[in-house]
Amino acid sequence: MRRFPQQIRWSLLVAVSGIMAGGCKPYVIEYRTKPSYYDQMTTSSFKNGTTQDGVEIRWLEPERIAPDSMEERIGGEVFRIREEADDGTVTLRAKTPRHVLVNALACFRNNEYDLLWDQMLSSSTRSFYESQEDGFEAYEKDLRKHRRDMAALLNRMVVGQTFNEVIIETGDDGTVYCFLCQRLRPEFKFKEVVIVSEDRELKLHTIR
Repeated sequence: MRRFPQQIRWSLLVAVSGIMAGGCKPYVIEYRTKPSYYDQMTTSSFKNGTTQDGVEIRWLEPERIAPDSMEERIGGEVFRIREEADDGTVTLRAKTPRHVLVNALACFRNNEYDLLWDQMLSSSTRSFYESQEDGFEAYEKDLRKHRRDMAALLNRMVVGQTFNEVIIETGDDGTVYCFLCQRLRPEFKFKEVVIVSEDRELKLHTIR
């Protein structure tokens, strides 16, 4: 069996010909490797399909990694965006907007609201909740109330980046705004994820 090079994100474009009535019509198949942390997300999202441009997407299984970590390659180095130590301590890291989306999604799926609060939430958002009487409890209540809708948006964004369905804009102050393409927005209660930079890491500011 042919083995493909080990890496998190790569694509192989293959031009093939499909037999059509009246002749041959060329089309493109693009092979993409699922991220090694895809089992932290909704696995059914990684289905073979076709983009709006007519490119057929076929997913390949990733190399297996330790179940307690999520990895991505940046340059030639492996970067772990989620790592669990032997004592159960979890460390989250985010260098790109995608890292924030994946980490936040995992926290929602695992009900890890304290972990999200401690490591992925922006300091300004924490300060907003801390200024309220209930503090963390108010924050957790908000997330539990909207957990399903927020997780749905995060999951669709993670998958949608593959199909160019996510628009990412950066403001003059460095704030990053992620939102789905116009065609998909009506399907979701929440429309946008806002990300900010703090101490050379990216943090989740809000989902709105």
